[in-house]
Amino acid sequence: MIITQTVGDGGIRSEQMSLMPASKFQCVNTTCLPFISVITTDIRNCQFACLGQSQCTAATFHQSNSNCELFDNMLNQNGNMLADVDATSMNVISGTRFPSG
Repeated sequence: MIITQTVGDGGIRSEQMSLMPASKFQCVNTTCLPFISVITTDIRNCQFACLGQSQCTAATFHQSNSNCELFDNMLNQNGNMLADVDATSMNVISGTRFPSG
């Protein structure tokens, strides 16, 4: 999935994200905690929230409360997933963010 957002200076930002429906990150250490949680109306706005933060490498959207958690230290975390029908997690695919940082 490619997420594209127009920014105020007339530029465009984009990134590719892999989606993991019905999954959330199982964090076994504190480096896995989200650096910010925001309320968004839907999963697409959660993706835009991640796109707007240069340090965001992953996000989890919780449908029941519209909570969007943004993560910055999520390299190689795909093996640490928990099933959760309320959550959809997503990773930024490395090297796809434009412009970078």
